[in-house]
Amino acid sequence: MVTFERGVNSGFPAANHRWETPLSIVLFSALFIFAGVTASGVTIHQQPGKSKPDAVKPATTTQASPQKHPTWRVKVVEDFGAPFVSVHAKKAPFSEVASEIGRQLKLKDPIHVTDKAKQQLLTENFDDLPLEQAVRRLSPHAVIDYVMNGGADPTYPARKQALTVYFLGSDEKAPDVPPWIMKDPSTEMYVGMVYATEDEQKAALEVKKKDLQVAYSDGLLTLHVHKQFLTDVLEEIAAKAGIGFNILTTNQAQKEIDQVVSWDVAAVSLEELTSTWFPSGIRLYSRTDLEKDVAKPLRLTIESNQDAQAEQNVTP
Repeated sequence: MVTFERGVNSGFPAANHRWETPLSIVLFSALFIFAGVTASGVTIHQQPGKSKPDAVKPATTTQASPQKHPTWRVKVVEDFGAPFVSVHAKKAPFSEVASEIGRQLKLKDPIHVTDKAKQQLLTENFDDLPLEQAVRRLSPHAVIDYVMNGGADPTYPARKQALTVYFLGSDEKAPDVPPWIMKDPSTEMYVGMVYATEDEQKAALEVKKKDLQVAYSDGLLTLHVHKQFLTDVLEEIAAKAGIGFNILTTNQAQKEIDQVVSWDVAAVSLEELTSTWFPSGIRLYSRTDLEKDVAKPLRLTIESNQDAQAEQNVTP
């Protein structure tokens, strides 16, 4: 304990009165006063034990970064079952534009852009062009794979749909085995006749030779068919055209499996035959080389007719 004395007028009763103050309080007070004095003057300090008020920061203005405008736009619309494409691009990445076209087309297999084609920057402006014209505008080296259903039944008219598009370099070609080809053998059906005797089989083959005649020349077919199973006719057409034939439906009751046909057709393309004579369960797969302006068939199939099945399910 330290004792401080102060002098007062002796005339007062408080003369010689003493203050008794702990040393720790005195030292703290001195330190507090000293810290408040700075080179620039006196700084006001808050008292101990009280929270420090938040410092007021100067207002800052954040300038919004300019909005980046896309360098390309794509729109695909369908009219009477056919797609029409619009593209507006200025030095846009080719692969991005191509990918968006494929997405809007809802292709079975994504658009294929080779490494050489990906290096291009695209600048184009056009509206509502048919698919093949649009693809030609985008690249001089392009191939489109298609599928078409049979159109003999007016309820289910023939429709040719793109499966995928290949954008290629100048010295590249589309794959011989397309990625969309089904490779699962468990989904394929095989049909055929079983004869009781060898003589019966020989007689049937003689009748078939006379009543099932198919000729193929320069991409055109001529058929003379009388009361033959459709599967046999399709198998013969595929053999003459040098393509595969597969039965990919698992529905043994599907009409195309045991349908009997009689046709007399001269000098028609396989695509015309499909759109006019084949029933709706038949599919023709084909490929069009836009650079060479050449189309060729790839294979024939019998597949489940989803449209017919859907109608059957809702028919009362």
